[in-house]
Amino acid sequence: MNDSKANISKINDVSHDGHRERLTNLINNVGLENVSKIQAVEYFLTYIFPRGDVNPLAHRLLDRFENFGNIVDASENDLKTIKGINDRSAKKIKLFGDLIFYYSSSKMTKKISIDDRMEFLDLLEQMLRFQTTEYLYLMAFNNKYLLTHKRRYNRKENNKVGISPMQLYDFIASTNPAYIVVAHNHSGGSAIPSPDDYDAMNCIDEALKPLNCQLIDSFIVGLDGVFSERQTAFVRKFDSSGKIISLLQ
Repeated sequence: MNDSKANISKINDVSHDGHRERLTNLINNVGLENVSKIQAVEYFLTYIFPRGDVNPLAHRLLDRFENFGNIVDASENDLKTIKGINDRSAKKIKLFGDLIFYYSSSKMTKKISIDDRMEFLDLLEQMLRFQTTEYLYLMAFNNKYLLTHKRRYNRKENNKVGISPMQLYDFIASTNPAYIVVAHNHSGGSAIPSPDDYDAMNCIDEALKPLNCQLIDSFIVGLDGVFSERQTAFVRKFDSSGKIISLLQ
């Protein structure tokens, strides 16, 4: 009986391996963007689970989280409520978002200048527009207004300012910028600042005074656009479908 079960298991593994190979060939031929959500998530799961049929798990994840982005952004605890996801696989899925961020950061070989407004706003969108977690970025610029470093913080792990004085001073000490820019997102909401947002910018302004470093601006990215706290205006607006409808030069 045990030998019979082992043989069935081997047959199933071969069948699943063949399915994985067919799925990989399909995606190679047509592109990831041209397959179904189920197929895309299933393919992703083959990297998390080296063996076995992950199709049912892909269905369960999409039933709960709706799309791939929400799966990657889900907390480890939420992921572990899904049958088939244990502590190890939840950590692997969660770390995939960090890998995406690391990849995009490592590709930034061209220096971004804040003087090139469109390119800079594109960068803010890339970093913050579609995040479901509220993040804050500190960005360091040299005296030629070129971006040299950026660092991401989880706003929920800090106070209402979004960044602690020690984190700010550590960033300044390690990057030695002439200027900094702060940017954060209002996940799922409007980019219009709250009173706390303006208080945060003023606190950072005050903290930088003795450090020979200047805060250029504090930007907020929301569903409706990108807001500049210095200019008290939207510098980029989105319509209901997410397309850019206006730019402030």
